[in-house]
Amino acid sequence: MSYPQYPPQQQGAYPQPGQQPAYPPQQQQYPPQQQYPPQQQYPPQQPYGQQQYPPQAQPSPYGGYQQQPPPGPAYPPQQQQQQQQQQGYPMQNDPGKAYQAAPPVVPPGYDTGMASGNPVYTTPPNAPARFSPPSGPQDLWAAIVFILQLCGFVALAAISMSKVNLATMTLKSAPVTATPTPTPARARATPTPTRVSGSSSSNSDDLDIDTSAITAMVVSAVAGGALSICYLLAMRRFPKKLITFTFWLSVAYFIALGIFSFLFTRAIWTGIVCLVIAVLYMMVWRSYKTRIPFASVMLSTVADVTSKYSGTVFAALLGLIFQLAYVVFWAVAVLTCSIYFGKFNDNTATTTTRTVNGRTTTTTNNSMPPIMYLLFVFLLFSYYWTAQVLKNIVHVTVSGVFASFFFLSGSPQGMPSSPTFGAWKRAVTTSFGSICFGSLIIALIQTVRAILRNAQSDTDSPVSAFLLCCIECLLAWIEGLVEYFNVYAFTQVAIYGKPFCRAAKDTWTMIKDRGVDAIINDDLIGNVLGFGSLLIGGITLLIGWLVFLVGRAADKSALSSGTTMSAGLIIVLVVSFLMGIVVFNLIAEVINSGVATIFVCIAEDPNALRATKPELWEEIRRTYPEAAFVNMYS
Repeated sequence: MSYPQYPPQQQGAYPQPGQQPAYPPQQQQYPPQQQYPPQQQYPPQQPYGQQQYPPQAQPSPYGGYQQQPPPGPAYPPQQQQQQQQQQGYPMQNDPGKAYQAAPPVVPPGYDTGMASGNPVYTTPPNAPARFSPPSGPQDLWAAIVFILQLCGFVALAAISMSKVNLATMTLKSAPVTATPTPTPARARATPTPTRVSGSSSSNSDDLDIDTSAITAMVVSAVAGGALSICYLLAMRRFPKKLITFTFWLSVAYFIALGIFSFLFTRAIWTGIVCLVIAVLYMMVWRSYKTRIPFASVMLSTVADVTSKYSGTVFAALLGLIFQLAYVVFWAVAVLTCSIYFGKFNDNTATTTTRTVNGRTTTTTNNSMPPIMYLLFVFLLFSYYWTAQVLKNIVHVTVSGVFASFFFLSGSPQGMPSSPTFGAWKRAVTTSFGSICFGSLIIALIQTVRAILRNAQSDTDSPVSAFLLCCIECLLAWIEGLVEYFNVYAFTQVAIYGKPFCRAAKDTWTMIKDRGVDAIINDDLIGNVLGFGSLLIGGITLLIGWLVFLVGRAADKSALSSGTTMSAGLIIVLVVSFLMGIVVFNLIAEVINSGVATIFVCIAEDPNALRATKPELWEEIRRTYPEAAFVNMYS
């Protein structure tokens, strides 16, 4: 039996003669298919000649290529078709004839190198631009209004300060007869070189602000900085133990405060509330215990970034210096305005006489003229708005650094050379209007609360006082919510340079859609920072007290002054405690901004975390498996 002759074929590609009957060549039985679906996103395929079946003269009738055609005789290969198969499928014009099999799932933000087990993070094609200035300044109107009010405040301060003698806090144009009578010569005696005494009479209490007190306060400030750095290192190395320790420390704190209220202050209700809070802490321990692994990894990551990019702490320090300088300038401006514009007017004095239980009380109040009242409302509003803007500039700067680390560290782009300066530049230029807009909302609420508190203290009606108190409490609750939400909205501003309204809307939608709201509510890091602040403040208080006692013991002239619990010692203790808290809050502010930024970044693009921070991703997967963003690409 003879077989028809066919063109040469590859060995092993088709059955040998005798295993299957031959078929005559088919030339025009099947409609040609000219297009094939695109395959750019899939691994490269082998050349057609190396597959199980050789190329055919005409395409197969099995449209869509859902399965391979049955074995058949070989046909002359077409070089053009082989070249197309080796180069990949061209784009198909007819969607109905596309490849119908489900393609492999490749998460957005990853290239095909992920199939080999080495994921490489790339920016999704439709993702908004990060860390680049927008087309122009956002919320420009808010920036203009802020600059105008700041110029108005500076103008008022300049006018009043030029008319007031800052040394005596009196008007420069005051008559000579109004000058106080000079004190006797004995009162102008040169004080002791090692002590600055302030007295209103010969038997008054001595402030004892001598070299020992100044040394104690300086040492307390230095110790506060050293202890804050040690606490930061502890957050990096022992985050889990630190979280557990501060949790139970909070329980002990409320128990001790409750006992102190019962025994010493006789404030029964305060003691009951403190003990109830301690019991609630102990009741939620089991629930909090499951969240500690996530919080520990988050705290360690944020502390590590803070240590690596110390410019964030420097930015917080500069922000603190500017805020303190502004507070001092504002206080002096308020005093000079009250003197120059006339805060009190004798013609508006009112006398109120009350008789309660047979006792007659007469009260004289110096009310403020309406124009002066409006002036001081403006000064108060200016203070709140400017303070909020300064604080939020620091937050946006720090958030920009942490967001750069989240998205760019480990990516082909890499971290910028100066991330802190770049983030600060965006905060004070294109995003400045958004910062002013968000800060304006808080400033308005704070100003209204201050007006309500003042009205509550001036009213004589118990009903009016109660209603004003309720409204003030409601505004305080709203203020807390807005401040809490602004932290995350300003993070969107730092990353994308969005307008404030869009950033707030996107933040809320993103958090609700991605399931990060549960993580935010279960955050334990704030507890660590809060009690860390109290711990550092207590240690610096102890250091200041010891340094003060040692200095006074070495000064024999100071020992003869009498009591050790003098006003000078009280000032040293208070200043030392505040020094420790203020210095630690520089780092705590950076940690808070970093934690908020990581939260927003996780919700916005979890794939970046999965590719560059696998440990944190796995902790979130293990601790919060119900979170929506964890299961998106699992």
